[in-house]
Amino acid sequence: MSVYPGTIIDELRQGEVKELFSVKTGIDKHPTNSVQVTLTGFSGDQQAETFHGGEERAILHYDSAHYASLASRFPGSGSLFVPGGFGENLVTSGMNESNMCVGDIVRAGTAILQVTQPRQPCFKLNHRFKQPTLSRFVQDNGKTGWFYRVLKEGTIHAGDPIEVIVRAWPQWSIAQILHYLYTETDNLAVTGQLAKLEPLGNEVKSVFQRRLENNDVEDWGGRLSGRSGGLEMRIINIVDEFKGIKRFILSRVDDGALPEYSAGAHIILQLPNGLSRAYSLCESWAENEYHIAVNHAPNSRGGSQYLHQTARPGDILTVSEPANCFSMARDKHHIFIAAGIGITPFIPMIEEALAREETFELHYCVSDVGSFAFRPQLEKYVEHVLIYSLDNPLDINQLLDTHARGTHVYTCGSPAFVQRVRESASHWHADYVHFENFAAEEQSGESAFVVTVRETGQKIQVEPQETMLHALRNHGIQLESACETGVCGKCRVDYDGEVDHRDSVLSQSERKSCMTPCVSRAKQAELTISLPKVNP
Repeated sequence: MSVYPGTIIDELRQGEVKELFSVKTGIDKHPTNSVQVTLTGFSGDQQAETFHGGEERAILHYDSAHYASLASRFPGSGSLFVPGGFGENLVTSGMNESNMCVGDIVRAGTAILQVTQPRQPCFKLNHRFKQPTLSRFVQDNGKTGWFYRVLKEGTIHAGDPIEVIVRAWPQWSIAQILHYLYTETDNLAVTGQLAKLEPLGNEVKSVFQRRLENNDVEDWGGRLSGRSGGLEMRIINIVDEFKGIKRFILSRVDDGALPEYSAGAHIILQLPNGLSRAYSLCESWAENEYHIAVNHAPNSRGGSQYLHQTARPGDILTVSEPANCFSMARDKHHIFIAAGIGITPFIPMIEEALAREETFELHYCVSDVGSFAFRPQLEKYVEHVLIYSLDNPLDINQLLDTHARGTHVYTCGSPAFVQRVRESASHWHADYVHFENFAAEEQSGESAFVVTVRETGQKIQVEPQETMLHALRNHGIQLESACETGVCGKCRVDYDGEVDHRDSVLSQSERKSCMTPCVSRAKQAELTISLPKVNP
């Protein structure tokens, strides 16, 4: 007799995506007598978003014994807490988060499965059970269920035995993973172990990896409540815009009108992998759609990589309302200077200039003058557009040598490119030079410096290859942040000293006293900062 957990399968459940309380979900599944198990789960089973499935989340298992305690805790919805209520595929009693371990190999019918990770409950449970705090309660009390990957395809029948046949990682129960995922989040030793735990699903493993890199803990509020101060939006289409560039078209899940914006605006996407990324809106405002274009960066920190490789039409994301740190000045003439994906904000800027009968010229630096992103849109303005490449480079100094009255210059591209334009326009008045980039500036050739925290007296060394924000967090200073690319301004602090400002959000007057430690650095060997006051 096996010493590992085992029981009988009470129910097998599968289902299609349906609308439940105005939210599309695959949680409402029906029982079936037998199923074919493939590498992606039960044949015919559906999920509302692609990130709710996949090979590492192929099958969801839930202990039906939890339902009695949940009905007692939430008596107003007691009748809804029945087997299958959480959208599980496998309904059993006796196998639970405390006695199942990540990496366990399980036999069910003729299929062989392996435990990958706990379920991360979302707000759709709140909708289903009419309890706004249910998903958080389930998360905090270890009643989440867990996922399997399929090692061997096969057939499972209701009434078949299910049992653990191999246990290689007995120290890592699902309950333990949940504890370090949501409760003891500051245990760096364990975080390091879980970041390398071989059988742990990449979705959860990457959470621990990011904690090591950023010394920061995620805010799960949006996932648990469905409300994060942003818009719930669905990817309705993905278009291959150009080599390595995809256009993502987003609309509101509730079909409501979208907030208006002006040319130069951006939105911040909260991605399911825990990252936040800012992207320029690349079309003029329309009531029901937002358009962004995303370049697949070769050394992506996870934003463009996720959108290019994982995101699919139908996926739902939390998106900030548009913000504009790169708006056009109202004046006679505009010089737009773009490189690569930095072209995106200039598409609506051109349209805005024409609508206001203001003149413009676009200088666009690309790899190949015969083939480049947004060529069809730009061909309409051929008299005002100049294309450059390495064979025919743009002479920025010559272009900006003279500052004509009523002329503004705008630039967007890589941090290095933007810096070159800013240096070439250094003799222009600052009010006439506008810039934006969504990538933290490269750290090569930087100098270390010491930042003093006025409130605590700490003196913290910032190394050449790290951001000030990262160094502060490594020494226990917790600052809020979102984009970490100098766009949102959420991490701003007051300072005394000299700062090399690299953000795209603070005005010239704000920069006299404020800085963004996610991208900006000290110009000298020392800098003093004051932390934001926390409201009681």
